[in-house]
Amino acid sequence: MIEHANEETSLKHNSRRLYAEIYSLKDTLYNDLLERFGEDASLREHAERWKSGIMTAAVSTALFSSALSGSKAFPYIYSYLKIKLQALHPAGEAAFEDCMSTISKLLNGTDYHSGAFAEGLALWLYFNIKGKESFHEEDTLPFLLAGQYINQYFYNWFDKQ
Repeated sequence: MIEHANEETSLKHNSRRLYAEIYSLKDTLYNDLLERFGEDASLREHAERWKSGIMTAAVSTALFSSALSGSKAFPYIYSYLKIKLQALHPAGEAAFEDCMSTISKLLNGTDYHSGAFAEGLALWLYFNIKGKESFHEEDTLPFLLAGQYINQYFYNWFDKQ
């Protein structure tokens, strides 16, 4: 009983730490993308969309950690992170729900595959930032890099803590 309570408290504490890491990451990853892909106008034109997209994708990815499956702390962690995203970005809640839905579809009934998961995140970032009117594969490299980083660092984040 005490061990279970400590585990739930630890998960809640880790959710605060996760948010702090993601808040810092948004600028670090965005600046890295700017440095690598400075010629990509969408990076500068949509700077805030990039930063909020990075945060949303990272939070959503971390919430699919095995450690949260069936956890009584999950609703608290989910709500806490959703509220934090909404406070930073007016459309944060809708983007969060959309990203969670995308990830759920990526994982529904299939085994996790790192490459496919990263590409799914990249496509979500692309359409979230550039809109769904058009798709130009040659413009996807920054999105792919961001998706790969988020996948590598945040998939099963709570399991690694």
